Amino acid sequence: MRRLRARLAESHQLHGLTSDPLLLAVRLERFRVSVTRSMWFFLALGLGFTTTGVHEFLAGHLSPVDALWWGAWLVEPALAGILVTLLRWEAEMLSRGLAVDAAPVVWLKRLLLGATLVTNVWSSLRPPSGSVEYGVVFLHVVVPLVVFLIAEVMPVIQHRCNAARDRVMASTPSKPSALTPVAPAAPRAALKLPAHLQAVLGAKAAEVREQGRAITPADVQAAVNVPDAFAAALADQLNA
Repeated sequence: MRRLRARLAESHQLHGLTSDPLLLAVRLERFRVSVTRSMWFFLALGLGFTTTGVHEFLAGHLSPVDALWWGAWLVEPALAGILVTLLRWEAEMLSRGLAVDAAPVVWLKRLLLGATLVTNVWSSLRPPSGSVEYGVVFLHVVVPLVVFLIAEVMPVIQHRCNAARDRVMASTPSKPSALTPVAPAAPRAALKLPAHLQAVLGAKAAEVREQGRAITPADVQAAVNVPDAFAAALADQLNA
């Protein structure tokens, strides 16, 4: 019986730790970073492949002694650089809850990827050797399309992961077990913060109360760096 009680107490403590909103938010953030890095890596591989097709389209009939033969290698990296910059901006705006469906943004992205697709397909259908290889044609069609879809999916991944993180942070922490003592005067969400952050937040709350006004999410974020939804929940609990 004593052994079972010890295991039960350990299980309650482990559940309380693993279900902590901050821990779940950190896991989601690490997962988002991991997926984003993988997507960037494969996007870079795809753009590296399409660079050869663009070069062959522009300078396949030239030799290295021609300046255009060297300059053609810079065309696709330049277009890819614009695309990457646009994707980074788009992901950041979506993470802030701002729409990025403006027509110029959509058309610029489609123009960049459409140019890559057309040049790659054309160079594979009209190779300098004059012999069309259907496997090469297939790759020059599929790879640009995959690059296009990756470009469309990456902002969605960023947005959904950030939304999931904010939802976890805004959720009410699970009710503590009777085996775990909890100070009744402190808000439950504040107990999940590290001790030094609790102290900073408590000092800020005392300062605001001395001013005779309610604590706002901006006051919370001025003291600790937390997402908007979690700051609002903390402010409500401190005011309560």
